[in-house]
Amino acid sequence: MRRALALLALLRAANAVLVGDRVSYLAFGSNMHPAVLTRKRGVEPLRSMPAAAEGWRLGFSLRGGGREPSFASAEPDGRRTLYGVLFDLEPLDWARVCATEGVPFGYLAVPVRCRPLDADGRPDRREPVEMAWTLVASPGPARVADEADEPKPSERYLSYLREGARLSGLPAHWRDYLDGLSRDAAAPLAVDPVDAAWVADRLKTT
Repeated sequence: MRRALALLALLRAANAVLVGDRVSYLAFGSNMHPAVLTRKRGVEPLRSMPAAAEGWRLGFSLRGGGREPSFASAEPDGRRTLYGVLFDLEPLDWARVCATEGVPFGYLAVPVRCRPLDADGRPDRREPVEMAWTLVASPGPARVADEADEPKPSERYLSYLREGARLSGLPAHWRDYLDGLSRDAAAPLAVDPVDAAWVADRLKTT
């Protein structure tokens, strides 16, 4: 009974995320990079800030193919914390994110509790929880069930996570963690030169 009530409360809070003219979305993968979210997907956030979801981890449990062995997914894990960028989006832009990410076939949109970060780059428990949607790999043949079996992502894909985290102001400890996922942390970022140029031009005008 207690679990049912807790789930009902969570779903009610999640529904509140969709009320009004904006949707909250926690991005942790390549959508943290502005060239992916804005240049490629055509999504211009209304607000963005670094945030964390406790009880979740960064996984690579969505199997890819060809040059992309895997893609990032939020995975429940009571011992860990997932860091990312909390965006406020217009509902149509959220629908565009879902469509381009293959929801509900590749991913499922699930509600998570997020907190902004404190001065040390950790979840600030003095601040109220914000409900947001995030993306979890859908059940099916492309989902890798065991963390130990998750395919290591490509350097190209990791480059978007690493540079997206830097551009979005995520804390140094999370950027170091992302660097550690690389086969060669000293390797040059493999971000598409067109995307890199677009970001450079955008930074000049802000």
